[in-house]
Amino acid sequence: MSFKRSSSSTAGVIAKADRAAPRRARVILRAGLRYWGQPDELIQSADLVVTELVTNAFKHGLGDVGVRAYLTDTHLLIEVRDGSHELPVLGEAALDDEHGRGLLLVDAVADDWGVSSDGTTTWCSLPLVRRNDDMEHGGVPVIPDLGCAETKWVRKEEFRATHHAAGNAFRFTRVYLNAYLDPALGFVDIEDLAVIGGVLMANAFAHTRVPEYAMFTMRWALLRTGELVIQVHDGHRDFPDFDTAVRWEPAEGERPRGLWTARRLGAEISYLPVADGKIVQALIRPRALHL
Repeated sequence: MSFKRSSSSTAGVIAKADRAAPRRARVILRAGLRYWGQPDELIQSADLVVTELVTNAFKHGLGDVGVRAYLTDTHLLIEVRDGSHELPVLGEAALDDEHGRGLLLVDAVADDWGVSSDGTTTWCSLPLVRRNDDMEHGGVPVIPDLGCAETKWVRKEEFRATHHAAGNAFRFTRVYLNAYLDPALGFVDIEDLAVIGGVLMANAFAHTRVPEYAMFTMRWALLRTGELVIQVHDGHRDFPDFDTAVRWEPAEGERPRGLWTARRLGAEISYLPVADGKIVQALIRPRALHL
């Protein structure tokens, strides 16, 4: 995208003719991300950062403003060129300030951000939904809103972040799926599904380092496609070494790890950073969908 700068825009002041550019950039980028099949969570984050970067470019740059967005295997990259060789810096806006928050917001939302060596281009990266084996068998990405029309039924519980959480998740998974999952659908054994639920909760408890008064949210849903989804929502946004964790295989005599156990039982593991933490999801297909 390229946006011509009005001659009326000067340092620190955006001309009326240029004030629509951030919205236009947002609309075009949103359309591209939807065309690429990206989830709403990523689109919302991209809306925010492209708005802030384009606004900054018109406020502090020189000449026309260029915007470039592209996907890598793991991230959405957004670059905004403003023509100025002056390096941007993080501001120190007070809590009640109405302005001066642009790069602070980008820094908070993006995985990483920076400036080209000549100072003319500011860039940031947003993580894509991460999925083991890239969901090559047609699985779905993490669904941020399981109350949507894609589901036949959804159940939700909250668990306190204690060492009892995994056992409680195991028991609730067994109870709910015994009650609501039609055996005719042809899923694997309910006990195996309960193990998968316990593994997701155990992983959240072991690695998120949240206080014991914190709560983990767990959801179980049957999709209209016939697939079962189990999700755990915790308060820690990052999932370091996700790819390594989901591809790990035990050496001879080595003790199995939780996510490996879940995969062995038929789960496809994925995760999605969200505003208040992350969602780790297990997708399990009935046997008929494997044929």
